Amino acid sequence: MIKLSNLFVGLRYISFSSKDTITKISFISLLSIIVGVATSIVVLSITNGFREDLKNKMIGKDAHIVIIGRGLGISDYNLVTQDVRKFPWVVEAEPYYQGQGLLRQYGDLIQGTLITGITTNSIKRYKDNFKLLYGSYDIKRGEILLAETLAYNVGASVGKDIEVIVKPPKEGYLPVVTKFKVKGIFSTGYGDYDSILSVMLLEDAQKLFNVGNIAYGINVMVDNVDKVNRYANIIFNRYGGTFIVYTWQDMKRNLFEAMYNQKTVMMLILFLFFVVVSFGIIGTMMSMTLDKKSEIAILKAIGSRPRDILQIFVIDGVILGLIGSVIGSLIGILITINLESITFGLEDFINFLLYNFSYPIAKFFNHNAMYPEKFEFFKSNVYYIKSFPTKLEFVDVFFISIFATFVSTGAAIIPALRASKMKPAEILRNE
Repeated sequence: MIKLSNLFVGLRYISFSSKDTITKISFISLLSIIVGVATSIVVLSITNGFREDLKNKMIGKDAHIVIIGRGLGISDYNLVTQDVRKFPWVVEAEPYYQGQGLLRQYGDLIQGTLITGITTNSIKRYKDNFKLLYGSYDIKRGEILLAETLAYNVGASVGKDIEVIVKPPKEGYLPVVTKFKVKGIFSTGYGDYDSILSVMLLEDAQKLFNVGNIAYGINVMVDNVDKVNRYANIIFNRYGGTFIVYTWQDMKRNLFEAMYNQKTVMMLILFLFFVVVSFGIIGTMMSMTLDKKSEIAILKAIGSRPRDILQIFVIDGVILGLIGSVIGSLIGILITINLESITFGLEDFINFLLYNFSYPIAKFFNHNAMYPEKFEFFKSNVYYIKSFPTKLEFVDVFFISIFATFVSTGAAIIPALRASKMKPAEILRNE
């Protein structure tokens, strides 16, 4: 049990109102805990955000679960779709067709594309997950949606016609060329998709590829994405292995495993950072025991037991950890919530320096100096995302705070043991 007298002495030792050297060292230790906790929260939130953002984009294009027909596709897809919808955990089930083709605009501009034919009900997923840049998502027969990079590369614009070229249905036939009107241009924020994806109605895709009343597969949305593997097994067993069934996790399994490993590495790095912080706390407490040794001797002389001295310095470690964890958590949460605004502000500031200082200086020494390219943390043609995605998980905040307090308390034990073993007679004699 903590004695009030020990708590009072501990608070007095670690008081930040004094101007002595020990107080300054204590403040530095506290600051290191605050920085460590805040940094840990921001870094792990960004890691969680990357994983969540990528998952949402993949689900937006495909689905939680995808059922694919073996061979040419699913001929009785309407019956299968209606049957799948009967599962209580199925939120949505819609057929689609998918195939490869070419887009041609202005004669010479040709780009490969992944053509996806969907139902009007499936368009809502695109509206919810992807940003519309131009036009509208509400396509009709003879209209097509293009992803951002694909539209740019082929020179397409909303309201203009574009030629879609697909492989002939039989050998020896000429390629099938069909004109579609560009209804809208959208961005998935995922570079691989933005460079190839085109979307039209299912009926147009079936006619384009001359497959008749056949669907390539069925997109299934469920009520809990964390149970997709169990749900996929139920669907697979329901049809006796007639169809191939896979989940959004199967699509990019290696990538998601790499991202989970990345979070583990991040946590290891942050752990090492706190180890360094612990040495600072040990140094602070060691300095404090030396500075306060005469007071420790007096406390022992008036009846304080070694356990009381130990408790005083452990209290200091706990207080440092608690204060640092609370302040660090608040700062980390605030930075995470406002990270997008902070990022854009930093980009504007860096670009201001580039355009108003760096470029004029370079131009002064070299008249052929090029105008600097706009600085961005994430370039859309290189990265999957365009800004820092974040997902704040309060479980992470809780464990980081507990761990920081534990490290601070543990680091205080060694100096506390040393202080508790001091001999008051020897100290007072030397003083």
